[in-house]
Amino acid sequence: MGELLGIPESLAMAGFVVAGLAIWIALGFVMQRRAHGRLAARRPNPTEAEFLAMMAQDCSPEAARFLWQQALVYVEPRLTPHPDDLLLDDLCIDDGDFTLDWPQVWAERQGLSESDLSDWPKDWPLTVRNFARWLDLARPSAAG
Repeated sequence: MGELLGIPESLAMAGFVVAGLAIWIALGFVMQRRAHGRLAARRPNPTEAEFLAMMAQDCSPEAARFLWQQALVYVEPRLTPHPDDLLLDDLCIDDGDFTLDWPQVWAERQGLSESDLSDWPKDWPLTVRNFARWLDLARPSAAG
């Protein structure tokens, strides 16, 4: 292929790989944007105050505010998080971010060890609301 373009073969292959990655990233961006648009059309986009009020019965204000801040980074400006959103399916958030990064940040902010966080309850759907409830499960065990 490099001979046809008049460049070294390794440079041609590198260009092919870079072009393929650029197409893959662009396609992912477009698909995520469409998914967020569909979600915004089928449910309300709460303000921060509305979100915190919706979460008040299920978790601490700190956990609700933490999740608002964390999720907003992924969905803004097309969308705001909603308590019933599924983190993977609706918000299209990479599972490594909320299974590895978010618990670590939460634990550090709360003065806890990550080991204070319990295992995810198997019967809970992975919603924003349930994630906040799960974060709060560490509070009593850390206080004792």
